[in-house]
Amino acid sequence: MAVEEFEADISVRGDELWVLPRGDLDIAGAPELEETLSLALASDAAEIVIDLRGLEFVDSTGLRALVHAPHAEGGERISFVPGNEHVQGVFRIAGLLEELRFRPGT
Repeated sequence: MAVEEFEADISVRGDELWVLPRGDLDIAGAPELEETLSLALASDAAEIVIDLRGLEFVDSTGLRALVHAPHAEGGERISFVPGNEHVQGVFRIAGLLEELRFRPGT
């Protein structure tokens, strides 16, 4: 099985800033995600949406980066679009589905 290289982009959609992580979010990809989220949090966007649909895999390091963001300064603006079954399973096992704000993707 080939490892999916991780990337994280930012897209402006109206007054929302969308963070679009893609690939495998693991110890190698977490620093890039953290940097992207830091840029998003420094913006004046009304809402920051982290769209998990592009992720194929999340490990504990990637999960930590995702969970830390809503607790950072300005993090109350963050919501998540649910990812695939594996990604949501990681949140479920960690007991975070009720702790984080999920919304439908548009």
